[in-house]
Amino acid sequence: MHSIKEVIVVEGRYDKNALSQIVDAVIIETSGFGIFNDEGKRNLLKKMAEAKGLIVLTDSDGAGFVIRNYIK
Repeated sequence: MHSIKEVIVVEGRYDKNALSQIVDAVIIETSGFGIFNDEGKRNLLKKMAEAKGLIVLTDSDGAGFVIRNYIK
């Protein structure tokens, strides 16, 4: 298992479960477009980005593009 110091951000629960089987890292899911309405999760991502850095892994579809740009 690979240890990653940065926080990994994924779209959904399935992505988080699959990734947690191969890496040792903090993994946060956006719940898809739920990130737009969850101020607590947005604030958490900001704090984690400043402290550890983020790796954003989203699908290469339109929704993933929108979520990536929003987090950026």
